[in-house]
Amino acid sequence: MASTRQCPFCGATVRSDERTCPGCGAANDGYVADTARTVFLPKTIGELKEYCAQRGMPLLRMRFFIGEDYRQPKAFGIYKDGDRFVVYKNKANGERAVRYEGPDEEYAVGELFAKLLEECHNRGIYPDGKPDEPELQRSGSRKKTSQLKLPVIVILICLVLTMLFATISSQNHRKDGYYRFNNTSIYYRYGSRWYTSDDDYGWHETTSVPSENAEDYYLGKDYDSDWGESDFKRSSAWEQIQEKNSSSSSDYDSWDSNDTDWDSDW
Repeated sequence: MASTRQCPFCGATVRSDERTCPGCGAANDGYVADTARTVFLPKTIGELKEYCAQRGMPLLRMRFFIGEDYRQPKAFGIYKDGDRFVVYKNKANGERAVRYEGPDEEYAVGELFAKLLEECHNRGIYPDGKPDEPELQRSGSRKKTSQLKLPVIVILICLVLTMLFATISSQNHRKDGYYRFNNTSIYYRYGSRWYTSDDDYGWHETTSVPSENAEDYYLGKDYDSDWGESDFKRSSAWEQIQEKNSSSSSDYDSWDSNDTDWDSDW
C-alpha cells in the first residue's frame, strides 16, 4: 500500500509510488524504488527481528522462526548454537535442510533475509520497496498507440526531464549519513532531509542546517558512540522512514504458507 506525503514545492499530495509530483512535476524524493532497497539490511538476528516487527510481519503465519530452533515441519529459521549460527528449512515431511552453519552471523542473517524477501515477492509483497517497472508496462497496452503518436520534440523533452529527475534523486542520497557542524552538534542526512537530536525530542527533522559545503562536514554512514549522541538508526525518526518506504502490515493478511515449495532444499 503506497503512502502519501506533501510536495515541498507546491503542497500537492504525492504517493510513494509516483516518481514525480502530479502537481508541479518535481522529483519525489520519497519514491520507494529509489531508496527502499538500500535503506536497511539487517546484519544480526536482533536487527532481523526488528525489521520484521516494524513491518508488522506475522512470522508464525509466514513460517519464519527467527532466533528459534523450531522442529516442526514447514518452517524457515535461524538460531545461535554456541559460537555458530544455523540457518535451516524444515520440509513438509519434517526433514531438515541446513542452509548454513558457521560463525558468520551477518552471512547467516543475509541468507534467511534473502529467502524472506523472495517469499514476499512471490506473493506480490515488497517490504524492501516496489521494483521499478517500465513506463509502458505501467501505463497499459491501450495507451501505447497514443504515446507513439506524440510529436518527437515532446518525447525528447520527456526523456530529458526523466534523466534530470533521476540525477537529482541520486544526488539527494549520495551523502546520506552523519555530519558534525562546528565541532558541536551531530546531524543525520537522509535524502534532502536533515535530522538532529536533543534531550527534549530525541532525533527529529530540522531545517536549521548550513547548506553550503555540507559535504566537508561528512562523518560517514556508520554510527560511532564516541560522538556522544544516540544512533539515528535506532530512533523513532528512522522507524518512520522505514514505515513510509515499506509495505503495509495489511498486505500480509492473505498470506498462505501452503504456497511455499516445502519439498525443495531451499
